[in-house]
Amino acid sequence: MRAVPGAGVTQQQEVEVDALTGLITGTCLDSFTQAAWESATAAADALSLVLVELDDFERYCDNYGPEAGEVLLRRVSAVIRGSGLSASDRAGRLTGPEFLLVLPGATLDAAHVPAERILRAVRDLEMPNRGSTVANYVTVSIGAASCRPQPGDSMDTLIDAGGSALWSAKRRGHDRIAAYDLSPNFVAEPAKNAFRQLG
Repeated sequence: MRAVPGAGVTQQQEVEVDALTGLITGTCLDSFTQAAWESATAAADALSLVLVELDDFERYCDNYGPEAGEVLLRRVSAVIRGSGLSASDRAGRLTGPEFLLVLPGATLDAAHVPAERILRAVRDLEMPNRGSTVANYVTVSIGAASCRPQPGDSMDTLIDAGGSALWSAKRRGHDRIAAYDLSPNFVAEPAKNAFRQLG
């Protein structure tokens, strides 16, 4: 793990980078997400999160070994870094096969762009995964959530929405994107509980 200079939402801050993936660490990502939330609240601006999880990663490691698992994490991390993130965005590894993108100023439609690129680019790696219950190659499931936080809102609401969207993508068959829009002007169809299927 090493520290490199990186720009935060409101000020310069040190960014800890995970040695395996080249993405920022979960601890640093927490701080950045909090700063992004505070900035979005003050500016009445949009904020989106994108959660990415490798499907059947444990089975992959069981079948191909832990070293192959590390290679897979590095390759998927490279996909995430190459997904067209802006200078104000951050991407980090949470735990194991889980990643998080924090996109200040991005609406749900804007968040769909890197999410779709990641989904398709991981498929295009065509890395075999013979133990997968999803496909015979490596895939990811993605959950996206967006809001325009208001004073008094809780950041946990956005985080929970991202987690719920990811769970929905996995429940619907994996290898897809599901999304949850919490923006005040978003009117959802009640039967869909504010979920949009994006991919």
